Amino acid sequence: MPPVKKLPDCVALLTCCILSFSGCSGPPKPTVPALTPENAAALLQEYPKAQTWISYVKKQNASCDYRLDLPDQASQPTTLDLDHIVLCGGRPSPKEFDASVSFEYDKGAQRWAVSRFAS
Repeated sequence: MPPVKKLPDCVALLTCCILSFSGCSGPPKPTVPALTPENAAALLQEYPKAQTWISYVKKQNASCDYRLDLPDQASQPTTLDLDHIVLCGGRPSPKEFDASVSFEYDKGAQRWAVSRFAS
């Protein structure tokens, strides 16, 4: 008996492969690394306006310091805005010592940076 060609199976396999690869529409989306609390604190320490502010606040109340509670970053945000970052004695600071900061991921430099600091 002569061998039977299974052309339809080959076509089906080829069609599945083509459809699988058609979902790949270019390079993968670049990933944005999460900003860690340690990196955020280091960036704030290097930012002159933030250092000037915390020096002033500590002269008024030595128990005050920055506390950066970072949100979940599973969605890979490129900006993070944090409000009420000064705590005094473990409690929110008085209004006159309050501050906020924004961090932004610089895709060109591939690193996080402080984009705004307000006191």
